[in-house]
Amino acid sequence: MTNSIDVIKPFIEVMARDELAPDIQIIGGVGSAALEHPDTVIDTRNKEVIAPDSLYLDTYRPNGSLRDLDVLVLSSDRKDIDLVNRYMTETVGDNLERSAFGIKPAELLRKQMCSPLGFMALKTFLSDRYDMPAGMVKSLFPFSVPIKPESLEPWTLSIGNSHIPIPNPAMSVINYTNRSIGGIRPKDLTKVSNMANSVFSKAPELRDWAVEGPGASQVNLGLLLRSLTPGRKHTDVFNINRPILTANDLIEHESFILPELTTREKQLMVGMATIKATLLSSVESNSTIVKLWQKLGGEQRASSIINND
Repeated sequence: MTNSIDVIKPFIEVMARDELAPDIQIIGGVGSAALEHPDTVIDTRNKEVIAPDSLYLDTYRPNGSLRDLDVLVLSSDRKDIDLVNRYMTETVGDNLERSAFGIKPAELLRKQMCSPLGFMALKTFLSDRYDMPAGMVKSLFPFSVPIKPESLEPWTLSIGNSHIPIPNPAMSVINYTNRSIGGIRPKDLTKVSNMANSVFSKAPELRDWAVEGPGASQVNLGLLLRSLTPGRKHTDVFNINRPILTANDLIEHESFILPELTTREKQLMVGMATIKATLLSSVESNSTIVKLWQKLGGEQRASSIINND
C-alpha cells in the first residue's frame, strides 16, 4: 500500500525547483481527499488548505484500479505541457495514471463552432478552458462561459512538509459540476457532496465566492449542463435552488455559443447535446463499466476525446 501523497511529492519538488516551469494545479485526488477530511483547516486569508499529517489516499481505488494524477498546466504553450509530462514521467512513473492538460488554443473551439454538428463538436463530452481573443472561456459545446482570472489563482495544500498547488477549494467543487456533459458523475456524487458540505461549512465566504463572485460563471455552466438531463436526480451542492431549464431556455441562454444560428439549428445542437449527456450518464451510472474503464486505462485509450484534440 502506497500513499498518493508520497508519490506526488517528488514531482512537486522538481516543479518548484525549476524556475522556468509553468504554474500548475493538482486537480482532484489528494486535494479532494483533503477537502473531505473533517480535520482539514481552510485558511482563506493565506489561501491555504492544511490537512492532517495522517491524510492517506492509496494509489489504488477500492475497485483495484490505479488512481489518477490530473495536472492543470496554466499555459497554452505545448512546450510547457510537455515539460510537465516529462517531470511526471520521471518522478511519478507508473505509480499513478498521469495526465497533464493546459489551456486549449482558440482554434480548437473555433473548429467546433464552424461545424456545430461536425465530428469535433459531436465528440466533445468534457469541458475545457480555451484561450480566446476576448479572454479565457470554459466551454462544453454548445455552451461557453467567461473565466474570471481570479478563479484560476492557486491555493496551497499543506500536508506535513509537502506543499501542493491546488485550485481554490470552491473551484474544486465547481470543477466536478461542469467537467462532464452529464453533470456530476454518479461515482463522484458522494465525494462532491461531502466536499461541498465541508468547504462551505468551514468557510461560508467561499460559497459566496462561487455563487456570486469569480466562480459564478462556471457554476452557471454546471447548471446549464444538468438541464440537459432533466429526468436525472441532480444534487444542488451550492444550495441555490435554481430550476432546471427547458430546451427553449437553453437555446436562448446568453451562454449558448452560437446565438446567431436559426432556432431550428440551435434546437438540433441542444438535442444532440441532450443525447450525449443521456448516454454518458447511463454509462457512468454502470459500476461494472466504470470499473472496467478505470482498470483498462480508458482515459489514456480515448485521449483524443478526453483532451478535446
